[in-house]
Amino acid sequence: MCSKISKVAIYGRVIHEEFYPYFKQMLRDLNEREVCLTCYKPFYDFLKEKCGISDVFQAFYEDDVDQDTDVLFSVGGDGTFLDSAMRVKNYGIPVLGINSGRLGFLANIAQEEIPQAIHWLCAGEFDVEQRALVKFEMEDNPFAEFNYALNEISILKTERSSLLKVHAYIGEEYLTTYWADGVIVATPTGSTAYSLSCGGPIVAFGCDNLIITPVSPHNLNMRPLILPGNVQIRLKVESRSGDFMLSADSRMQRMSDNHELFISSGDFKMNVVKMPDHSYYETLRNKLNWGEDKRNKKDKS
Repeated sequence: MCSKISKVAIYGRVIHEEFYPYFKQMLRDLNEREVCLTCYKPFYDFLKEKCGISDVFQAFYEDDVDQDTDVLFSVGGDGTFLDSAMRVKNYGIPVLGINSGRLGFLANIAQEEIPQAIHWLCAGEFDVEQRALVKFEMEDNPFAEFNYALNEISILKTERSSLLKVHAYIGEEYLTTYWADGVIVATPTGSTAYSLSCGGPIVAFGCDNLIITPVSPHNLNMRPLILPGNVQIRLKVESRSGDFMLSADSRMQRMSDNHELFISSGDFKMNVVKMPDHSYYETLRNKLNWGEDKRNKKDKS
């Protein structure tokens, strides 16, 4: 278990009108417990205009959260949660994902669970899980300010391009050339995201691995590959259009072919709040509808 919280940073982008009552109640619950609240300034501007919320925050932040923050509340969906990694960076501040819509893998606190979650946080009755990041290095890195991703790094064809040729090396050893619409390098956390939709394997978040998953490969014998977390992956891209799209979670940038990417496991991990009644495997089962078959309704073992 962890220490009781006294300072919470709120991060979000937008929330739907249906979620306003839950959000306002969350702020009231935290204020009643005399928790110091800070808010991401662009999100505060949205809240002030749309929700009439203006006098509950003690401070605001534009980029990084204060390093003495106990927990960051990511309010939205999994995309918002991924963005929150750029706010906490390597400070070790745990992130709690509060879902304002459909339940997510990362933003897994449902609307009706918020009061109980606040109770546990203020009582110190929660745990922290560590999630591995993937690091990418290259010349003229468009994401040099934070060259990490929680889910995946992706190389994708542009709208003008046909197939990409992606030459892949593990360390100094040549692996293969992918003829495909793209290549994903995912973390275990990201194995249930874009990689999964492209046929990649599910790897439990505690494993020390990187996953290479081709996107719509031309050759059907090109399969995903699970690698140990201590390797470096080098990718070189060729395309007819002379450019490709580089994606780091929700960030995306067009790049020219003359770039090499060096991808490895991150040198720090992201802390994620785990509530007592939440389980990674339960989330997998519920999100992927495992066992959802009329023949299995009575089999709960």
